[in-house]
Amino acid sequence: MSEKENIDAFFSQQHIAVAGYSRDPKKFGAQVFEMLKIRGYNVYPVNPAGGQTPDGGIVYPALGELPGEVKAAVILTKPAITNQVIKEAVKKKLSLLWVQQMSDNKETLPLLEQSGLTYITKRCIFMYANPGGFHKFHRWLVSLFGRFPK
Repeated sequence: MSEKENIDAFFSQQHIAVAGYSRDPKKFGAQVFEMLKIRGYNVYPVNPAGGQTPDGGIVYPALGELPGEVKAAVILTKPAITNQVIKEAVKKKLSLLWVQQMSDNKETLPLLEQSGLTYITKRCIFMYANPGGFHKFHRWLVSLFGRFPK
């Protein structure tokens, strides 16, 4: 599949995990979680600390703890942790991964290629999820220079 088809497949999912979720609303993991939730997705926060979201929802300590209907995850972790999260996704039999730009490292792409999963890398999820504000401008700019997936 093309990168555009992978992105479309990701956003066609109703249940999406957010690995690297944070309860701090200023952190990227919290912002992605809220953006997906506002756009109508069933969103499952994942953070090793577990606990609850500010509105009382469950924060899952690992991908392996997610309900079976979750088949997609966006990974927003530090590069040193990302590959372990990908291995958990394979074990959980997820089918779609979005590795947020700057969450990858030199071993991430080979690991994804061997995983058999559909994946997106080196892209900002905000630019593709019906963006507003700065991300809408960024999307336009990327399109202007022909770097938007086709």
